Amino acid sequence: MYEYTRKSKLGLGSILLIILFIFTIIGLAILFFLNKGKFWDFLPIASIAAIIISLIFAIFNMAKRAEGGFIFILFFIIFLAGLVMSSILGPFALSRNAQKAIDSGDYNTAIDNYNEIISNYPTSRYYDDSLKEITSAYQKTDDYENTIKYINLAVEQNILDMGNLEVKNALGESYAKIAEKAYEEKNYEKSAVNFVLAINIFNEITSEFPSSDETFILSYKIPDYLYKAANSHANTGSYLQSIDLLNEIIEKYPDSDNISKAKNLLFDSYIKEIHSLIEDAKYKEALDEYLLAKSIASENNIAVSINIYDENIYSKIPSGVLSEYAISLTLDKKYEDALHIFDYIFLNYSDTSEKITRYYSVCKIEIIKNTSFLPIPDIVYRFNIRDEVNFQLDISNNTDSVINIYFLGDTGKRYQINPKTKAEIVIAADLYEMAVEYSDNVEIKHYGEFIFETGKRYSQIFNIIVEEND
Repeated sequence: MYEYTRKSKLGLGSILLIILFIFTIIGLAILFFLNKGKFWDFLPIASIAAIIISLIFAIFNMAKRAEGGFIFILFFIIFLAGLVMSSILGPFALSRNAQKAIDSGDYNTAIDNYNEIISNYPTSRYYDDSLKEITSAYQKTDDYENTIKYINLAVEQNILDMGNLEVKNALGESYAKIAEKAYEEKNYEKSAVNFVLAINIFNEITSEFPSSDETFILSYKIPDYLYKAANSHANTGSYLQSIDLLNEIIEKYPDSDNISKAKNLLFDSYIKEIHSLIEDAKYKEALDEYLLAKSIASENNIAVSINIYDENIYSKIPSGVLSEYAISLTLDKKYEDALHIFDYIFLNYSDTSEKITRYYSVCKIEIIKNTSFLPIPDIVYRFNIRDEVNFQLDISNNTDSVINIYFLGDTGKRYQINPKTKAEIVIAADLYEMAVEYSDNVEIKHYGEFIFETGKRYSQIFNIIVEEND
């Protein structure tokens, strides 16, 4: 006897599940075209759930000998294939391969895999980690341009925090490495830009993380980078930028190994900037810079031959401009600076005006009367002369030195009297300030005031002064 067993129909739950699986497959297909990153992220999750459920329902329906039970076997195979595909294709597989390459030291292969994730799967959950890891891989291959590119990209997308010490240090070191290489290759434009970018980041580190080991190390690195950045700017003709950086070294790092070189380069940068200003006929600006350069040289004990620089600079500036500038310095009570220019004018130009002489006398008298001085030797009235405007002063120089005498009243005058000689001075009567200095003795100076009357003749004698020993 044969026993006939009728197959049962699929239950409502199975039918609904089949419909759900069909819609899942359709949804995954749509997601693949719309968003591949999310597709590969969602595929293994959907596949695992579907595999488990389809396997359970396949066994259940086969046990009941239900019609259509094989459909669940088909779904099982489909989703199993999806799970296998997600493990060998897509961002998961690329991320896994990249990590294996890093573990084996094959950074170029890791970079290729991370780049594929970043380029093709920007919405994948592996994207953020890929962007972080690729910066480290590029650093290991000394590709600092790409290191900077991907760090900045990660910061822009809030994947990396620019306030993080490690991120700042990695970015700063990358700029520094690029700058060092360019500096060695004498590509000074590139080295200047990248040194400054590195310095700016390192300054942030020292400010925000003052107690860190990085800050201690940077206290040695920054002055070196500042000097190289300044030298790079100087070599490209950007002297003002060079000056700013060198001043930063001198002010912030006075004990650095580069301090002596920095001071010399600072003065040299000023001189080159001055010549550039002169070429552009910006004479006043050039003279301003030169005064500043000399002041810095003096303050920092920079060994330079000022006379050589005077000739080199003043000779390229019109004498009229020099005169007016020296006069302006006199009016600003910068007497030493004004005298320096006046001396050059008197030495090199014979047609000096009475106006210049007056201001020269102002400088000399103001300087002498504000130092330690001796009273001027007595001035003795001798007799009247026929002159309704002037007076006459007979000076006898009985010393072994050339004496320089300066008068300042209604007019300004200067006279030079050689040793063992006499001079007759005739000028307009007035109340005069007088100052005297000796050519071979800068310590002894005279100062005083005297009213010279019209039509009178006076005499004055300068004798050798014997200095008393303490």
